[in-house]
Amino acid sequence: MPGFEAVLRASLGRLQDAVAMQRLLGRAVPAAAHAPALALSWQQVQDTLDAPEAIPLLISPDEAINGFTLGLRSPHVVLTEGARRQLPALQQRAILAHELGHVLSGHVLYKTLVRMLDAGRWWLGAGGLNLVLTVPILLALHEWDRKSELSADRAELLVVGDLDACVLLLERSHLGQQEEALRRREQISRWWKPGGQALAALDRAFARHPPLEERKDELRRWARSEELAAIRAGRYPRRQDQPRPADVEERVAALGEGLKAQLEEAQRKGNAAIAWLVARTGGGEG
Repeated sequence: MPGFEAVLRASLGRLQDAVAMQRLLGRAVPAAAHAPALALSWQQVQDTLDAPEAIPLLISPDEAINGFTLGLRSPHVVLTEGARRQLPALQQRAILAHELGHVLSGHVLYKTLVRMLDAGRWWLGAGGLNLVLTVPILLALHEWDRKSELSADRAELLVVGDLDACVLLLERSHLGQQEEALRRREQISRWWKPGGQALAALDRAFARHPPLEERKDELRRWARSEELAAIRAGRYPRRQDQPRPADVEERVAALGEGLKAQLEEAQRKGNAAIAWLVARTGGGEG
C-alpha cells in the first residue's frame, strides 16, 4: 500500500530520524574512519545485496553484542563495539547483512511503528480502549515483526554463505534474550505465581524474534532451497527491472487477501490469548 506507507513515512520519518540522530550524537563513530576493515566488509555486503545507494555504518560504544538500524528517511546501520571486538569477522558480516536485509525489505518503517505501539500498549489499555480490539492488532503486528526477522536471516545467509556461522550467531543472541526473560518471570513469580505464567504468555505473544528453533529450521530450509541456489547462480530480478502493471495489480490483490487472512487469524488468536490470561489471573491460585 504505497499511499499509506508514504503518509506513515512522512508522519514518522522526520521526528524519528531526529530522535535517532540525537541518540547517536557524540557516541557513535563512522566505521569508515575508525574501522577500515569493517567498512570494507560493509561495502561488500551492500554490493552483494545490490543496495541502490550507500548506507552509512556507525560503531556505537556499547559493549553488548548487537546491531541495529536507525532512521526512516535516512537509515544508518549501527554495530556495537562489543560485536566488533568479540565476534569474528564472518559473524560481524552476518549482523551487517541481517540489518541491511531489514533496510532493503522496507522493514524499518513498520518496525518503528511496532516499537511505538508496543511502548504504549499498556497505556492504551489503561486509557479505557477495548483490549478485544487493540490486542489482536498488536498481536498481528508482532507476528509480522517476527516474520521480518526470518527474511533478514535469509539475507544474512545469502551474504555469508556459511550456515554454521549463522546458526552459532543465532544461538548466542538468543541466549541473552532467554536469560533476561527468565529473570523477569522469576522476579514476578516470587510474589504472584500466576503473574509469572501470564508474563511468559505475553513474552511469547509480543516477542520481537521468533523462537530459536524456528529460526534455525528456516535457515536450514533456505540453505537447501532452489530459490537460494537460483540467486547464487545469478537468476533473480534486478532492482532496475520495472514490474509490468499487471504484476503490480496481482501483487496488490495478493497482499489484500493475505492481510485479510492474517487479521482474521490475529483476531482469533487475540481472543484466545485474552481468555487464557483472564482464566490464569482470575482463577483459584494466589
